[in-house]
Amino acid sequence: MSSDTVATVDPRLRSTTDDLGPLTRLIRPLVDAVARIRATLHAKLLAGFLIIAVLLLSMGVLSIVVLGRINAQVDALIGLNDQTMQAQEMIYAVTAQSHYRAMALLTNDPEYIDKIADAKERFTADLASVRTYAIAPPRFFDELVDTDVDYRLSSEQVTRLYRQGQTEAALALHIEQEHAISHELEDALNTFIDDSQQLVEQETASLASHRRFLTIAVASFSGGALLVALLLGAVLSWSVIRPVRRVDGALERIAGGDFETRVDVPNRDEFGTMTHNLNRTTEQLSSLYAHLETLNTSLQDTVDAKVQELERVSRLKRYLSPSVAESIVTGERDVSLAPRRKFLTTFFSDIRGFTQIAERMEPDELVEQMNAYLTEMTEIVFRNGGTLDKIVGDALMVFFGDPIPQQDHAARAVRMAFEMRERLEKLDGEWANRFKEPFRMGYGISTGWVTVGDIGSPTRIDYTVLGNEVNLASRLADHAEAGQILVTEATLEEVADLVVATPLEAISLHGVSRVVHVYAVEPRST
Repeated sequence: MSSDTVATVDPRLRSTTDDLGPLTRLIRPLVDAVARIRATLHAKLLAGFLIIAVLLLSMGVLSIVVLGRINAQVDALIGLNDQTMQAQEMIYAVTAQSHYRAMALLTNDPEYIDKIADAKERFTADLASVRTYAIAPPRFFDELVDTDVDYRLSSEQVTRLYRQGQTEAALALHIEQEHAISHELEDALNTFIDDSQQLVEQETASLASHRRFLTIAVASFSGGALLVALLLGAVLSWSVIRPVRRVDGALERIAGGDFETRVDVPNRDEFGTMTHNLNRTTEQLSSLYAHLETLNTSLQDTVDAKVQELERVSRLKRYLSPSVAESIVTGERDVSLAPRRKFLTTFFSDIRGFTQIAERMEPDELVEQMNAYLTEMTEIVFRNGGTLDKIVGDALMVFFGDPIPQQDHAARAVRMAFEMRERLEKLDGEWANRFKEPFRMGYGISTGWVTVGDIGSPTRIDYTVLGNEVNLASRLADHAEAGQILVTEATLEEVADLVVATPLEAISLHGVSRVVHVYAVEPRST
């Protein structure tokens, strides 16, 4: 018995050693998968701990990233609050200037002129400071600087008039220009404060969202890590406990004289080696094993033969009419499906303008019409003794003369084409109220030497024909007009007494290296 052979486990042994309990049976696929890993128990345990460590490391990295984002948002909030407070100070400086100007004009006290200058210096300093860190478009500060320059120039003019003793002129200029410009500065700064407050609200909401995400992520990772740890512990422990129980039960039965006992474990570690050696020991004590193996082999051969016979019937029914396929399988007809060269006739047909038809029709209607069309055409193929090679979309590929030899294979192909065309004309009349699009077919027929037989790979094989004549028939079908049946010169020679042929100009077909003489055929009147 080889190391890979799996012996049958005694049913009584399964009932006592393979019952993992309802909860543990849920993780049986995982237990089996871990047991089948070709590695030592030490390596499996290390891998489990490594997985948990990676989960914890991932949680730490995620926490660092989110905390970094939160710190950046906190810094942004601090900056926004700072720029709001500094903007409020700037508004106070502008308001103070207006107040000092009014007091100077009313009281004629020059001390207020100096206070105006101090307020302007504070405003300029605050403007330069806030511009270095504030979150605002650069254009805003450029406009604010320009307005402040106008304010300063207007203020200087008012001060000059005041110092010249022209108090009324100074008051008029103050009201007309200086005071109006101060309101422009205040409005701009108030807008700036409102925008800053909106940004504060947005950053606060984003900060809360990140905090929630961090909380959920940490909780999820913690719960996930705990579940993974518990799952890994259960899987690893049962991948050890199960083989131990099975080996213990097997040893008990062997001690009782049952040398047919075999231990079946999926493990590919130390337990797998141990159970393999145990199975080798009991095998040498079994006197009936060889006889049972012979019976099993004979039974398998019988099953394989029946399966091959069923597969052959199924394959032949794809290509031939059911009655012909049955006669071949039952031995009434002897055929060979091995690849070989043979003189045959190949037929192709496809629907003219099928792509445009498919675009205009609903998919379910198109499928229904195609199924009805292919059903009718397949019956005509089998009725004329054709072999249905394949259906590719709207195209039919049929050949005549194999696997059942047919001396009149060309005539069968032509008669089938006439019958298909006639039947399709009737179907179009019947389908006029059922389907929106009529089908118009082009037909191509070529006779010559081809390779025919089972062709393919061990996993997929088809009974088909290959060769230049096959390609030629396909190109003729593509070239044919709606309802036109085109044949080659070789085909015409075989069916000259059945058809009326109209020669076409010699044409060059795509994929065909030589100039081809083609004929359009119609049935000869009787």
